[in-house]
Amino acid sequence: MRDGLPPPPRLGDFIRKARKAHRLTLEQVAERSGVSKSMLSQIERGSVNPTFAVVWNLMQALGLDMADLMVGAPPEAPVIEHVHAYSMPTSKSRDGLVTLHMLSPFRTVLPVEWYEMRMEKGGALISDAHAPGTYEHLTCLDGSVAVEVGDMRVEGRAGDTLRYHADRPHSILNTAPGPSRAMLLVALPQQFDAGPV
Repeated sequence: MRDGLPPPPRLGDFIRKARKAHRLTLEQVAERSGVSKSMLSQIERGSVNPTFAVVWNLMQALGLDMADLMVGAPPEAPVIEHVHAYSMPTSKSRDGLVTLHMLSPFRTVLPVEWYEMRMEKGGALISDAHAPGTYEHLTCLDGSVAVEVGDMRVEGRAGDTLRYHADRPHSILNTAPGPSRAMLLVALPQQFDAGPV
């Protein structure tokens, strides 16, 4: 302590503990935060003083607030987290006819993301290839949908699940005469060393 001031929080220790609590590798945090793996390693060792923007990105990638850093220990997750429907992140397809509601935590520590998909008549979600090893599971809840990967097309109706490699360009199409609804689970490759989940 100098001049009666407490020492600053030990950022490196805090980031390392938070990363390990979430069972994330350096690579995963680097990918989520946009901070290079080497910089992250140096931060955890306490050998560099990162900018505010770098600290902000790391805290966001770990799902933490800057206030958590001041307290000095990553907060424990609540026993039950209530997320209101209006606060769910949403995105739209290029044609504006498909709405994705992200149901998984925005900064998930799980190797999956899941979405509720609402498709208007004629709607299509056209996706570029995801990271190598990404696999998707699409369960049709109402209506009918088709998945296209390359020159292959398979259609599913309410209750059916279509599973496919998403590490190549693919499309999800509403084939019903009206709206369709589906659940989309995206299995991310980072923590899987075997085949599809």
